[in-house]
Amino acid sequence: MKREKFLWLLTQSHHRALVTAKRIRERLSTPGGEGELADEARRLYDEELRLHFWDEEKILALYEERMGQEEPEPQRIRRDHRRLESLLTQSDRRSLLEFAELLTSHVRFEEDVLFGRIEEVLGAKDKLTVDAFLKAIPLGQACAT
Repeated sequence: MKREKFLWLLTQSHHRALVTAKRIRERLSTPGGEGELADEARRLYDEELRLHFWDEEKILALYEERMGQEEPEPQRIRRDHRRLESLLTQSDRRSLLEFAELLTSHVRFEEDVLFGRIEEVLGAKDKLTVDAFLKAIPLGQACAT
């Protein structure tokens, strides 16, 4: 689906997340290597997802200002973010598989449902604001703090 330009950086990051999730699932099909996969997942989080989640949650705040706090989508996204972060504290096979599966379903939901709603709800000024803060610290270039 074609996204409006202000969301392109997040969509590009989603692609990288899906590739990593697929690689984790494929490599878990054979025994061993959980430690390496856990390191790869943590690296993805440190180098990209931490800032990505933060950016998305800022956009969700704008969305909720327009739509109201009762909207279920932002609550789901925040729950997913916290669960994904929690799974990264573990290195076992089950947690890695859940991480890969949840990351995939999370990205699909954002791309297939949430981002379209955000595009509809946010006005031109909001979209410029989002575009500016997404470009301020490009994903993948943020320092882990």
